[in-house]
This record gives sequence, structure tokens and C-alpha cells, in this order.
Amino acid sequence: MRFVPREDWGAPATSAASYLASARGVKIHYLGTAYTSRAHSLCDDYVRSIRATHLADVKENYADIAYTALVCEHGYVFEGRGTHKRPGANGNADLNGRDYAVCALLGSSGLTVPPDAMLGGLRDAIDWLRRDGDAGDWLGGHRDGYATACPGDQLYAWVKKGAPRPSGGGQAAPGDDVYPVRPGDYLSLIARRLDVDWRDLAKVNGLREPYTIYPGQELRIPAPAVREVPPFPGRDAFVIGRSHPAVEQLDYRLIAKGFTRHHDGDGYQPGPRFTEYTRRNVAEAQRSRPELAGDPDGYPGPLTWKFLFS
Repeated sequence: MRFVPREDWGAPATSAASYLASARGVKIHYLGTAYTSRAHSLCDDYVRSIRATHLADVKENYADIAYTALVCEHGYVFEGRGTHKRPGANGNADLNGRDYAVCALLGSSGLTVPPDAMLGGLRDAIDWLRRDGDAGDWLGGHRDGYATACPGDQLYAWVKKGAPRPSGGGQAAPGDDVYPVRPGDYLSLIARRLDVDWRDLAKVNGLREPYTIYPGQELRIPAPAVREVPPFPGRDAFVIGRSHPAVEQLDYRLIAKGFTRHHDGDGYQPGPRFTEYTRRNVAEAQRSRPELAGDPDGYPGPLTWKFLFS
């Protein structure tokens, strides 16, 4: 999940909204006004403008931005009121006490068709609220139980299908690196393996105490970790059948980059031994880059190492 905490987009760290112990489920909303596609760098400006509009609404007397979360067209989940906070967007006090409210930055004109990245972000938000906000399995649109066209016919049709994740995944944007959680993994161990601060890893993935992660979950790797390239250990570290600590480092980068097609039938597992499966996956990584494709032998050199860690 590409998560944007409240303080990162300009709101106080904690919402002033009242406490909500649990929810029946999640309601999906849209803006219901004209909205045009924009660069992601402008999305936080728009979220701030929504909060300012809500706070200025004397009639509704909102305590904060009305939504639990907001999802932009690029798939980022902006924390609104957040987990265990009563939303203010569902129509009345009773409805706000039943369900969380997640708003897609989608218009009634302009940008009206939710792109896959947005659908993936909405799915991330639903899963987050079920995992960390004690939301039940019920899922609907704003129009369920309240007379409104929200969230629009196209988005509502997706909701009624159960909010399936897009076939392309809808999670990682081009250039994002992700780490697939495996049985026995825990947050601090993953952070050590990736050479990142566990608090940064938790923050970019929207994790809070008790920082629970699940096998099969994908964690986004904080950008600073992607930019730090450890020294190349030398070609002698990569010999078929031999073990070296650098091989396990290499394996985690192959997993993060998605080069894991070759394995023994139980998925590609990281470890210190350089195997034929490792070599074949490295070769696929080399073939993916023009500057490396001339000799894709599967044995890492300095350029292959730099690519996998950058």
C-alpha cells in the first residue's frame, strides 16, 4: 500500500473526530463534482483543499475532513480521519456509526472512469481498514442507505462486484519496489535485510502498533533503501553451489524487482547459496536492461549489482 499519513499531507497527526471501536464495513464515495486528472505532486494540495472546505462548512460543523481515507488516481491512500475514528461523510449520525468512508478522487465529469491504480488503492484502503480498523466484511457505496448518486455508476458497479483487485495488481507504480512477506517474517527482520529503518518501513505501508504483517502481503520499500547500493562483493561471491552472504542480499533484490520465475516448485526462496535458479533469475534481470542484455549469463557484475540495488 502506498500510504500517505495525515502529517505528510498537511493535517494534524491525530484527527479530532470521535472514537469508533469497530465498523460494520466500508462505504466507497466519490467527489460528485468536476475533477480533472493531475500530476501526483498536486494530489496532496487537493486533499488539503477538501479538508479546508469541510472545516469551513458551518452547517455540517465537521470536526475534520469527513472521510476515513482518500485515494487518488495514482493509487496512493491518503489517511483522512483514519482508523477508529467516526467518519462524517455517510449521510447522518447513524450511518457514520456503521461504516468507514473512503473517497476516490473521481469526478462526476472530467475524470470519471477509475483507473486501475485507483482501484488498487481503494482495495488497499479496504484491506487496511479491515486489518487495522476492525472493519467487518460488509462493503457498499454511499448510495446504500442514503439517497445519493455517489459513488457514481462505474465505481459502484466495481464495488458491487466485491471490489476486485485489478488484474495488473494495482499496487506498485512503475519504479516502486515491493517485498513479499513470507511465513516467519516480521517487520524488524525485513527492515534489517533491506537495510532500512523499521519505522520508515512501517510508515510507508500504513502500519501502526502492533505492526502486524501477514504472509502474502506486499510491503513497499522506502525510497532511501532503493537508492543505497552496497559495495559489489566481487565475482567470486557468485559461484554455482557455493554460499556467500551477498547471495542472500542478491536474492532479496531479485524478489523485490520481480525476477523470481525460476525456482524448485516452492517459490523462489532467498538464501546464501548461489544456485542455478539464482543464475537464471539474474539472467532475466540482465535481459530486461539494454545495457546488460548483450551478455546475459546470469552472473552478477558491478553493473548488474547496481541495477538490482538501485
